[in-house]
Amino acid sequence: MSNTQHVNLSDYILSNGSSFPSSNIVYSESSNDESLSFEQLCILIRQINAGLQYNVGLKKGECVCISSPNNIYIPPIALGVMASGGHITPTNPLFTIQELKKQLVMSKTKYIIAHPYNLDTVLEAAKLSNISKENVWSIFDDPKKRVKTWKEILLQDGKEADSVSFSFEENMKTLIKIFFPVGQPKGVVLSHHNLISAAVGANKVVASSPSVNVYQKILGVIPLFHVFGILSFMLTSLYQGWEVVMLASYDLENVCQIIEKHKINSYRGVPPMLLHLLNNPSIVDKYDLSSLKLILVGAAPVPPALDRRMKEKFNIQVTQGYGMTETSAVMTMQTLENYAPGSVGQMLEGIMYKVVDKDGKEVKNGEAGEICIKSSIVMHKYLENPSATSEMIDDDGFLHTGDIGYVNDLGNWYIVDRTKELIKFNAYQIAPAELEAVLLECPLVSDAAVIGIYDEKKETEVPRAYISLNSQNEQIFRKDLEAITQDLHDFVNQNVIHYKRLRGGIAFIETIPKSVSGKILRKDLRELFKSETNKSKL
Repeated sequence: MSNTQHVNLSDYILSNGSSFPSSNIVYSESSNDESLSFEQLCILIRQINAGLQYNVGLKKGECVCISSPNNIYIPPIALGVMASGGHITPTNPLFTIQELKKQLVMSKTKYIIAHPYNLDTVLEAAKLSNISKENVWSIFDDPKKRVKTWKEILLQDGKEADSVSFSFEENMKTLIKIFFPVGQPKGVVLSHHNLISAAVGANKVVASSPSVNVYQKILGVIPLFHVFGILSFMLTSLYQGWEVVMLASYDLENVCQIIEKHKINSYRGVPPMLLHLLNNPSIVDKYDLSSLKLILVGAAPVPPALDRRMKEKFNIQVTQGYGMTETSAVMTMQTLENYAPGSVGQMLEGIMYKVVDKDGKEVKNGEAGEICIKSSIVMHKYLENPSATSEMIDDDGFLHTGDIGYVNDLGNWYIVDRTKELIKFNAYQIAPAELEAVLLECPLVSDAAVIGIYDEKKETEVPRAYISLNSQNEQIFRKDLEAITQDLHDFVNQNVIHYKRLRGGIAFIETIPKSVSGKILRKDLRELFKSETNKSKL
């Protein structure tokens, strides 16, 4: 998959392998008229590279933290750092001081580029991490003049520099990004080799698909501190010469306004964003979204019911991808040509895989088990955590994803659930995602999440559902919660085998807690259940 002459990711991305005009606008701001053409971007990256090497003396292997909402300058800064031989650690700009400090210390960050609105937090975290205030820069002019901008530091003399070259061996090992996925303290270390491999694989899928290999104007709302954002708005869009319209933060009405104003035809999202489009007609129906033709969802599987509703309302077939931070964002991609309901697509070229049961024995096509892969996209390691690395990657080099899934004879992959999320009811295993998909078929339900709780009387785990009701459904206004609860139990019981019934009960919640990538935060629901139980004992 990594068969390319490029050994620095910056060189690969900027190689213009798709032969598009250098005048193409590749980044623009949704809030103003700022934009960057591909030609301007290339010059800016060379200038940033020179500024890092000669103005501040960034050395190979040193880390730059980027802590900012999406904007058109994050990609050139990130690629400039890569070109100089350094690496980046992107971080959520909403982090608290202590959360940021932990990431700065673990990643051994040397320089930080922040946004004016989170500068106070960044400066305090930098101080606690022994990072000099002079090494903290703002991505835009700071109204309070607390620090200088990166432009003042790096672009003062306009010099340009070529990318630092690596040998193939260095390319395999040289860090490029350290991600800290939401919900885990481990740092995922990705090399140039990892991300070049992911980019090559993804771009081959684009080239092979008439439905995807078209000019795309993409709404850039997935955060660039998330690996899905990096894949979407740098590794593929830049290589293809597509325009990304950057959005600093997610807001449904703003999203709809920008789709209409900029005639966006391609949307990268997560499942909750689809629910917002479907469940808020009072906002969505005010705008002309007819330009939208392509929707690619990642980070979490799309239930078939949600997929079908999107097709019915917007006449758009939602396609999916599957990956994780540890696999450089991508393992499978779906196109309209290989679309299959409920599938997350087909495995990228060059990935070895196996599906194993709980004893580690390989199962046949069509049988579910843990998905394991071996490929150049697999992370280099967990940062300074050899035990966690060896738990994740076995002696044969296979990464154990922790995801339960299967592949059919056509090569389409389906994700059932996480190994750690499976509910063990007596001798049976129940996948929460399966029950959630059933619940989403019910017209009463807007969103749903299922967790396992322990039933002391039955001495086993049982599934419990948390449900957000569909406020657009008139039945909800004619019935009390007890009647609605019974209707939901009846619906589930008619659609699942007896042992999968919601023996742990149904609770109603305004919003299902989810991460920025759309994954259900089941730990939060378990804490909620614990607090509910404690209250009932008082």
